[in-house]
Amino acid sequence: MVNALEPSGSLPWHLGPGESSDQPESGLLVDDPVAFFREGYRRHGPVFRTRFRGATWTVIAGLEANDFAFRNADAWSFEQSVPGFREQLGHTHVTQLDGKPHVRKRRLLKPGFSAESMGRWVGAVAREASVCASGFPTGTPFNLFPHLLESFIRFNAKTQLHVDLTSEWLSKCARFEEDLMFGINVSADRHGYFAGPGYGSLKQEVFDFLDRLVQRRLDGERAEDNLQAILDEEAPGFEPLDAAELRSVAYLLLLAGIENTAKLTLKVLERLDTDPSWLAAVREELTASGGGSMAGGMAAFPRLKATIQECERLHPGSVALTMHAARDFEVCGQEIKSGTRVLHAHTLPHFLEEIYEDPFAFRPARWLEKEHPKKAHATFGSGTHACLGMNVTRIHTPLILAEMIRRFRFQPHYVPDFTNRLGDGRCQCRPETPVSLLPVAAT
Repeated sequence: MVNALEPSGSLPWHLGPGESSDQPESGLLVDDPVAFFREGYRRHGPVFRTRFRGATWTVIAGLEANDFAFRNADAWSFEQSVPGFREQLGHTHVTQLDGKPHVRKRRLLKPGFSAESMGRWVGAVAREASVCASGFPTGTPFNLFPHLLESFIRFNAKTQLHVDLTSEWLSKCARFEEDLMFGINVSADRHGYFAGPGYGSLKQEVFDFLDRLVQRRLDGERAEDNLQAILDEEAPGFEPLDAAELRSVAYLLLLAGIENTAKLTLKVLERLDTDPSWLAAVREELTASGGGSMAGGMAAFPRLKATIQECERLHPGSVALTMHAARDFEVCGQEIKSGTRVLHAHTLPHFLEEIYEDPFAFRPARWLEKEHPKKAHATFGSGTHACLGMNVTRIHTPLILAEMIRRFRFQPHYVPDFTNRLGDGRCQCRPETPVSLLPVAAT
């Protein structure tokens, strides 16, 4: 177990206006982390300290910090980084593993998450995206976010993990993933939240369902999906996955990441609604394709690709990563001791003028005008611990957006909030996203 240490007393403090190091956390950090990290970086450089969730943390930020953090996986204890995942999904969950156990798990999961394994499903996902979009209510306001969650589960159930899901089970699975991520990332008291009877009973239902599915595969049932590819893979020198690990794999294939993908999709639609001329250009591009396939990539859809890249930049799934130092190291000229709590502001480069001109502006055309440093785009992380589901998101997002943009005019009945937040549970609620989808032909 890593014991978190206080940062070096020589590091400068960075807090919000009028805040002190005696407070549990910086309100500015929670409410507007991008502004907080930019100001701290400009004032103090790439390493400073702050208060967050009742503790003192060392912040590392900027391209140099990213380069070190992503290149040196052994510097971190991932087991300690986001304990909610380990508590809810098991101590062998891939995101919580370090060293050789992590190498083993990533190797065994590769047949289910590589670009090649996902690429073979582009056509199937495109067909399912068309079915899902056809089923969205039109004209009448409805809450879009749950529909997006269920759409991405349906994509996975047709490709990565072949399983027939009733409407009831789609809703249960979507609600479980939303509840799980809310408890891990937002709830002020994750232990109390997860101990609640509503969450506990839903988790048990979903886990029992996944256990039954895994057991059928272990008993000899086969399906041509990514789970079967993982089961069939021969990996000499690596101990095969056991039943408990396979349940975690089934969760990853069916549910993991759908919330972030749904949020990204929603942000793309909200941003396009603020720029009618760019929306018209994207729609024209999609219409001109004649429903052309994305199986060969997105070369024929540069505007849509640029739009998604811009929204990944402006609205990353996580603004900063909570890390724990596994050993002593030096980063950006500052010594970090083993056990130190570290906030890695990995997406700060997204909002620096020296990298992206006018960084807070929604300007997708920037991606067509020039190349930007690859290391400056850190939405999915990098290195050996890069997001396992990156290839899934990069297929699901453009395909559902293509259907929605071609078919509908997006009309939100709420004021979109474009501020990125960390969230501390002070508001234990989740906003509704009432929208109307109006057929394009009728506008």
